[in-house]
Amino acid sequence: MLSTAPLKLFLTCFFLFTAAVPALAGQREFEPETLVPSYIPAGRPAQAELTAGLRARVKTLGLNALPGLKGGKASKALLLLPKDRGGAGVINFEIEGGKRAGLYQCEALGRGLTSSEPKPRWPGGFIGGSAVYYAPKEVSDGATVPGVYDLRNISPERYEIVFLGKPEDLKGEEAVVARTKNKKSGKRPFFSAVWKHWYPKSSAALPVDMIWAEDSQAGTQGEGVPVFEQRSAPKTPEEAERQKKQLSHAPRYYFGPYGRSGFAVHTDRWEEPERTGEAKYAGRPELTDFRYRDTNGCVKLRPACLELLNEFISGQEKLGRRVQLEVFETPLLDKLPVEPPPAGQVQ
Repeated sequence: MLSTAPLKLFLTCFFLFTAAVPALAGQREFEPETLVPSYIPAGRPAQAELTAGLRARVKTLGLNALPGLKGGKASKALLLLPKDRGGAGVINFEIEGGKRAGLYQCEALGRGLTSSEPKPRWPGGFIGGSAVYYAPKEVSDGATVPGVYDLRNISPERYEIVFLGKPEDLKGEEAVVARTKNKKSGKRPFFSAVWKHWYPKSSAALPVDMIWAEDSQAGTQGEGVPVFEQRSAPKTPEEAERQKKQLSHAPRYYFGPYGRSGFAVHTDRWEEPERTGEAKYAGRPELTDFRYRDTNGCVKLRPACLELLNEFISGQEKLGRRVQLEVFETPLLDKLPVEPPPAGQVQ
């Protein structure tokens, strides 16, 4: 058996370094890898234990109220993803005020489409012990592209929202549909198409719009990524209408990294009581291992974590700050165990 001593020594060293990171008022002055935890559970919600570990190591991320590019202020969440996208990463952010003020860290996914069979130019990796192949960052529905995105909660007060899929898919979803309707008249400044499963029935979490921040990539892994328009020809009248509405709200919406657009941070319904108890879902790996859940190029969080991210975004917006997400890819996450080591074993 290979010794894990070198990894333990390395983790111990960067935990000690992280504890010494000062409160930062300006540009990020630490390496994102210093926020990598010692393990990421896959079979249970881990926000509480990951957050406790983060708070034991650092007092602040120093990523709120950074100097903006045009004289304003910007605040960032930081998403760390593994190179092998079959594994989970972690999202980190800091809520400043209210009852839930403090640092937070929770598990996140940033994978694209997967295949159990090799495909040309698709990188390989593992989900659990199973070999899989991932759509690369350069293609539609590929892995989440590292770089900086602007964030906005997709709330009905600011967004005109339509559901993807067939109208009959919304049968029995009256409560979810009602959550997307603005009770006031008038045109909203933004537009988004969403999937119904982004809205768990037992959670108030909102999906989050991720817009590639073309002016904010310098010094990040998004620097130098080609940005161009890649708008597909609509296949249905409904799709044509969605494109028309999207362009009326954001003329450059279809310009993005490698021609990609339509990114979001969202959750799913795998933790809903009705799903965990239904026979047709029995044995599905998504129920017992977070890493098996699909993302199709977006970022996926568990519902409770997404609620906290919604609060971070709304809180920073109320302070007049631009809210962003920096996505950073690191191979350190590929080496982490998915559960804590046995009691008494040094981490």
